[in-house]
Amino acid sequence: MSDAINCPGEFRIEISGWGLDNGFFAERTELRWTTDGEKHVQLHRALPEGAIVFLRLLASEPTSGSVPVAYRVEGVLPMDCSGRCQMRLAQLRPRLKESLARKTASKLAEDSQRVCNVQEFEGELQHEEILQ
Repeated sequence: MSDAINCPGEFRIEISGWGLDNGFFAERTELRWTTDGEKHVQLHRALPEGAIVFLRLLASEPTSGSVPVAYRVEGVLPMDCSGRCQMRLAQLRPRLKESLARKTASKLAEDSQRVCNVQEFEGELQHEEILQ
């Protein structure tokens, strides 16, 4: 690695998420935060555009843990000759509760007003066969 890692704007992090193979990974690397606010990382794996990853700052003191922050992967470059893939990250922000209050998971209005009745489903449940 170069001396640029120790300059201001580069931070030691742990990044985790799911790769192209749908396998979970966790890797320690550096986060490069440019003066125009862009964040870049280099990983030993390629990630798909739009993938969600979690970054956690690795503190110099073991007692000060940091909370993981969600980011979306953007601008993935091809893997270089050293086997590292550079990508840009955009921080994800939580939605406001106001915007979620009017949305439902179902498009049908009656689904959001329907009350679940346990007795209604008891007759549909089948007993499990026990094979010996």
